[in-house]
Amino acid sequence: MFKDVIALQQARQEFLSRGSVAQGAVAEEIERSWQRCLAKGIDAESPHSHVLTQHELGQRIEKNHLLLSHARPEMDTLNEQIAHTRSIVILTDDEGVILHSMGDSSFMSEAQRIALQPGYSWNENHRGTNAIGTALVEQSAMTVRGAEHFVARHHVLSCSAVPIFGTQNNLIGTLDVSNDFLMPQQHTLALVKMAAQMIENRLFRDSHKAAYSLHFHARPEFIGTLWEGIAMFAEDSRLVATNRSGQFQLNINLNNSNIHFDDLFEQALRTLESGVASVENMVFPLRVNNGARIFAKLVTSKNTEPQSYTPSPQKLAKRTCAANLDLLDSGDPTIKQSIQQIKLVLNQNIPLLIQGETGVGKELFARAIHEASSRGDGPWVAVNCASLPEGLIESELFGYEEGAFTGAKRRGNIGKIEQADGGTLFLDEIGDMPLALQARLLRVLQDRNITPLGSNKSKPIDFALVCATNQKLRDKVEKGEFRSDLYYRINGLSVTLPALRKRHDLAALIKIILDTENAANTEISDEVMNLFKQHPWPGNVRQLHSVVRTALALSMGRKIETMHLTQDFMEDLACADRTIAEPEQRCIQSLTKEAIQNALMRHQGNVSAAARELGLSRNTLYRKLKLIDLH
Repeated sequence: MFKDVIALQQARQEFLSRGSVAQGAVAEEIERSWQRCLAKGIDAESPHSHVLTQHELGQRIEKNHLLLSHARPEMDTLNEQIAHTRSIVILTDDEGVILHSMGDSSFMSEAQRIALQPGYSWNENHRGTNAIGTALVEQSAMTVRGAEHFVARHHVLSCSAVPIFGTQNNLIGTLDVSNDFLMPQQHTLALVKMAAQMIENRLFRDSHKAAYSLHFHARPEFIGTLWEGIAMFAEDSRLVATNRSGQFQLNINLNNSNIHFDDLFEQALRTLESGVASVENMVFPLRVNNGARIFAKLVTSKNTEPQSYTPSPQKLAKRTCAANLDLLDSGDPTIKQSIQQIKLVLNQNIPLLIQGETGVGKELFARAIHEASSRGDGPWVAVNCASLPEGLIESELFGYEEGAFTGAKRRGNIGKIEQADGGTLFLDEIGDMPLALQARLLRVLQDRNITPLGSNKSKPIDFALVCATNQKLRDKVEKGEFRSDLYYRINGLSVTLPALRKRHDLAALIKIILDTENAANTEISDEVMNLFKQHPWPGNVRQLHSVVRTALALSMGRKIETMHLTQDFMEDLACADRTIAEPEQRCIQSLTKEAIQNALMRHQGNVSAAARELGLSRNTLYRKLKLIDLH
């Protein structure tokens, strides 16, 4: 690795001094970008910092609200997949301005952290060669490592960015993962590509409605995955829209707006519909007019007008959900007992508190409770109390009237509690709720009335309450950090979900995950299953789902082998407590909290540097930090 670092630095110095570089020293797209930077007079030592005002950023976010609404779930998933790798997930608009970012920025300086916040531009004209800006210019996926960045200040980063295209093949933004250059991740670009494809598919499905939707691929097992082609047809068999994968597979030119089903396939749409309409989810062979054979599934939804997505302040509609209590009872005795207890108190207006480590599936469990209750047809409203800034959580929960504060929406906003009327309110990480809001929430739970900010009128509400936490609320009550009266109000029945390493149903969980990923027939090698059984799973079920989902994507529908497991997974396994050599085990046990704190202070919070000083691996130190409550 260090040879590569030195070679890159030498290539960059050669370019800066001569204006050219030896053929093959860097990738062609990097050299093209360097040439553009040189022509535009970009300072190779310090970039031009271009940042929007808050007002300008607000306008930019409003303009890209559709992209943001569909990107956030995929960013959350991607962030889980690369957890503990000192990485940041970034979404930008089509000009390289950051709209949203999340992750671990501890490896960077304060100035570098600030530059990766919303409002800052990573356009190539402002920052020189970088994955975001250069991917926008090249309109292709890019990884830019260390000294490949034109500006020296960015050499601490290794960045992988993928352009995101809209429903008309127009460039609308980028998705990027930036991490510590000294910790390259083998599969980062592949994961970013998958997440970007998921965003594009979400945008496509939500932007187009038609009478017929054809899902297809050359291989039947790829139908239902992010690589499937999707073509939508009107009742008269005219092509309404197709996603980028579909355009590629069918060789369609979007400029031709008068394409019909029989222009593409040998079989007529009406004939096809009559043959498969009675069989739900039937996959059948279909011959393309050029002679190629594909496999397809036809979904009908006639008389559906094209719609565009517009967020609404109205009550949330009920979503379909695969979670149910019986499905979650997959063989673990502790889970079974918890489900039996919950069924006994269901529909009795008893608030439920779900406890357990991060990633054990508390939200999925809560959603299954909602689905099993008499309120299952009502709205399901989930709020993560830890992810909302303290200044916004009150307005998010309680809503506000028109003119309640500067910058408020003109017509006001309905709060999450009111949206849950008639359904279930799920408060995740309730232990992180500010004390002042705990008092307001307690009043709502007691009176069953809510008063939005800026209003003097209360509204009656009726909802079931489910809360979750990964903290010990009793300890927080004793420290005065959580109200005792609220604790007893939300703790009608408390259940604790066990950590994955303590469960007895790993094989059943993996089967459920494969089913939910439309990959029930995918094989997993014995070697991989043995590794799964040995793994400590610090991220619990969430990490297991992430690892299996990523392995499915990397295996391309074939049997999952060890080569399809991420570097981070293997590193966790190698450093697991059960495989630590006896001398290192004694070293860990003898380490005091003070020694670890001092090492972290000397290295300004840099965990990798502190671990090297203490003679530990980074992941081992992370586990030690968790054990002594310093994480």
